[in-house]
Amino acid sequence: MKNNLLSIVLSMIMCGCDGERPPAGAPAPGGSSRLSELLGADDVEGYALVLEPRAFSFPRDHGQHPAYRNEWWYVTGNLDGGGGERFGFELTVFRFSLSPEIADTQASEWATNQVYIGHFAITDAEAGQFHVAQRYARGALGLAGAEAPPPNVWLEDWYLRIAAEDEADGPWRLHARDLGIELSLSLMPLKAPVLNGIDGLSQKSAEPGNASYYYSIPRLQTAGTLAIDGDIHEVSGLAWMDREWGSSALSGEQEGWDWFALQLSDGSELMFYEMRRTDGLRDRHSAGTFIPADGESVHLSHDDVTIKVRDYWDSPQGGRYPMAWTIAIPHLQLELHVDPVLEAQELSTSVRYWEGAVDIAGVRSGSAVVGRGYVELTGYAR
Repeated sequence: MKNNLLSIVLSMIMCGCDGERPPAGAPAPGGSSRLSELLGADDVEGYALVLEPRAFSFPRDHGQHPAYRNEWWYVTGNLDGGGGERFGFELTVFRFSLSPEIADTQASEWATNQVYIGHFAITDAEAGQFHVAQRYARGALGLAGAEAPPPNVWLEDWYLRIAAEDEADGPWRLHARDLGIELSLSLMPLKAPVLNGIDGLSQKSAEPGNASYYYSIPRLQTAGTLAIDGDIHEVSGLAWMDREWGSSALSGEQEGWDWFALQLSDGSELMFYEMRRTDGLRDRHSAGTFIPADGESVHLSHDDVTIKVRDYWDSPQGGRYPMAWTIAIPHLQLELHVDPVLEAQELSTSVRYWEGAVDIAGVRSGSAVVGRGYVELTGYAR
């Protein structure tokens, strides 16, 4: 087994007392983000590497890719209640492989080298509250896993799936319940999967293999129920789904990223990740995708996008996060002001990071646009 990754993941899993999950709001082990270690280039011998573009196949690629060290399924969204309530949500399932050998599940149903970790969060804007739950399980005995077709990702009773193989284009079903919060949604894609990077290969640094295969479903019409401490709301809105897998991503001089997934009122979407170096500068491998309401998506490089931070938020647990942004893409005649719905949307899970709902206002080609989205900030926890 690869000792560095194994020790990190096991410390994440064992951070509760006597095998119990750590309570929501508990500080992360070591009090900081460990994404730079988990996604670094160490200990990748024997794993498949992301070295060249590949042919994507759906729905097969919605499932797992066990030859690669790490993988995740990300769903975020903004929802409205029938009484004018405003909510944000995140459900993420991470898969980590502890060794490159494929476990022989025929020999024993206990056999696995896969660990699944899930993060579930709800932003209640009206109440000014942020709710977080975490769980984890081995990829054996039916406790957690991912498969396709039909697509099905689960971690105990949390799941993201399409109910039947003959419904390959959706709707997706999402369910999670823990620590007084519950979410049950139907999500219908309004756009086909979009390949990010160059034909789906998203290069994160100069070193070969420091990359991921990356696609997004950038707009899903969403409806269902949301409950907080037994108070049930009928909700509807828009969601965003992200999928990435690979065996390393960050180089030694990189410590994190700022990721923006923005849905605009003119039917377009913007995804951009700003990779951040340990010296505080933006890495040249920062990149993204602009997706028009109709037509081909546009790849965005480091030089295409400027991001100005307008405000900051100091975490009570340590670390200072950027907290309001102006994003400009001159050749698209696009300028956006992005502001958090709440400042305190920090997930104090095994890996501490900020991810939250945002509001958008700006101009595209001389016309006003508004929107909503999600922003993820990693590597700031101290």
